[in-house]
Amino acid sequence: MTHTITARVTLTVFCLVCAVAALSPGDGWLRGQGDTPPEVMHYADLVLYNGKVLTADENSTMVQAVAARDGKILAVGETARILKMAGPKTVRIDLQGNTVTPGFIDVHSGTIPGGHGPSGPSYLPNYSRMRFEKLDDGLRQIKEAVEKAPAGQWVFINPFRTAAAYQVTRQMLDTIAPNNPLLLTLDNTTGIVNSKALAYVPDDVKAGIYKDDKGQPTGRIAGWAYGALTYEILPWPEDAALERMIQQTKERLEKINRMGVTTLGGRRSGLSTTIMRETQRRGLSPVRLRIASEIARLNPHTERYLKRIGNLMDVGDEWFKIASMTVSSIDSNANNGGYLTRQAKRNMETWDAYGAYGQNKWRDMVEPGKDWQQFSDYNNALIAANYGWNVTDMHVQGDGGVELMLEVFDKVNQRSSIKGKSFGMVHGSMRPPDLAKRLATYDAVLSFDTAYLFRGDDSSKYLEKFYGADAVAGMSPIREMIDAGLRPVLEVTNSAAYDPAMAFADKLMDDPQTYLQDMELFITRKNFRTGKVWGPHLRIKREEALKMATAWASRFYGDEKIMGTIEPGKLADFAVLGGDFMTVPEDQISKLPVVRVIVGGKTTFEKK
Repeated sequence: MTHTITARVTLTVFCLVCAVAALSPGDGWLRGQGDTPPEVMHYADLVLYNGKVLTADENSTMVQAVAARDGKILAVGETARILKMAGPKTVRIDLQGNTVTPGFIDVHSGTIPGGHGPSGPSYLPNYSRMRFEKLDDGLRQIKEAVEKAPAGQWVFINPFRTAAAYQVTRQMLDTIAPNNPLLLTLDNTTGIVNSKALAYVPDDVKAGIYKDDKGQPTGRIAGWAYGALTYEILPWPEDAALERMIQQTKERLEKINRMGVTTLGGRRSGLSTTIMRETQRRGLSPVRLRIASEIARLNPHTERYLKRIGNLMDVGDEWFKIASMTVSSIDSNANNGGYLTRQAKRNMETWDAYGAYGQNKWRDMVEPGKDWQQFSDYNNALIAANYGWNVTDMHVQGDGGVELMLEVFDKVNQRSSIKGKSFGMVHGSMRPPDLAKRLATYDAVLSFDTAYLFRGDDSSKYLEKFYGADAVAGMSPIREMIDAGLRPVLEVTNSAAYDPAMAFADKLMDDPQTYLQDMELFITRKNFRTGKVWGPHLRIKREEALKMATAWASRFYGDEKIMGTIEPGKLADFAVLGGDFMTVPEDQISKLPVVRVIVGGKTTFEKK
């Protein structure tokens, strides 16, 4: 009996010694004696404390501090508790009362250089943008561009979309450019070509070549014919141009990161996917990248392609992922009259090329007499979904476009449920209550852009003229979307597109407050140029605006399990603001500086 008691006492003392050793200061919890490998367990790598950490979780919880280890969130809570997780090598950041939010997620960015797709390969040496208000003046500008190009080289003209541009014919371009293949883009699904360019369209493309009464090509190509030309025939950039675009992309992503953005997504052609992947592979991207692949966009052989490559959805990692499939836009934009609507415009502009109900790009992809649903991206969307891809990042502005997209959703859903699979649309001008209810049945992901209603004066001016002030006041109805059970998403940097034709683009991209400003615009619904408030009854709360940029945005590319909120186990992506997001006046949210951005537990931007 005595030996048993002695043994128990000895064992107890030994355990206490081990426990004390384990709690001794060192590089890790178990390294008191220096004999435990650091891989077993270690202190937090980063601790942010003494602040207001907005977790954006289901209950909008606010805490004082957060700890991160190995690129992920270790714990959240009160400062005293979280600081106990810090060791000698832990980076400690005293927030001094400032706000921490999850890193912002921008789901639809058109700001990345290298678009090889339908909007135009700006890397080509003979690429020109021009206004095209009158036919004669437009032809003169085209002639000047052709005269600068060496014989035999492609000439690509990207004009402002007007009725005058649609009057150009193959014969006119043949006269101007007899020795160069020439493509005049009308929008990102339609163009006018001369005979030399037309000869490049493959013979097996069964739709999209418009002909006159005599059966001769007019020069207008659309849809699959246009896609075959722009995606597959136009030349791939040479190495020097490719390298230049990679460096431009690096610079662009650094600017976006300064806004507090830690994840960026968007639809990408083969070239832009390559550029973004290479930027990320070299370690040049400070943000995580998400791709909505354009494999099926304007593709006359979508099923053939998908049978070869299979389903690549979610291939990648936390930094770079192919997340979904997208096809061509359904309609166009506010400033060219291109919204596809269920109601006619009240007034028209003389240059409006799209008529009273706007543009149905899917229908216009096919020449008269052909079944546009069979020979357009309407069918490509169905094919992509049938091969298991989520169809998202769809440009849909007008309510007529929403109704058409829902028709696709309905058909796909008959084969396999799409609820919760991140099928969705971008931009979001017209989302009326009857369509919101249908969208809610699919738990669709919908992103909203401030550019057309709250950011610029031209777009809102045209919208008011086309549809009337009452209709415009009800656009971007985020309040109604939330009340219908949807979780809308904020898209930002598309409104700051790199295209220099957008007057305020450079200012936006150089302003790290842009993302916060867009949150403010949806909270106040005040146009930041004119001061006019559109639809005050549709204002949202600031915590809802934050979730649009974080928790709800994470669903757009299926990342809700790994990012979007500040909770243990999720990626340590944070935006640190120089002030209190929850108490600053609503119209001053845009004035809060982004003072630090953290991606994967490491600082990628710090305001000096």
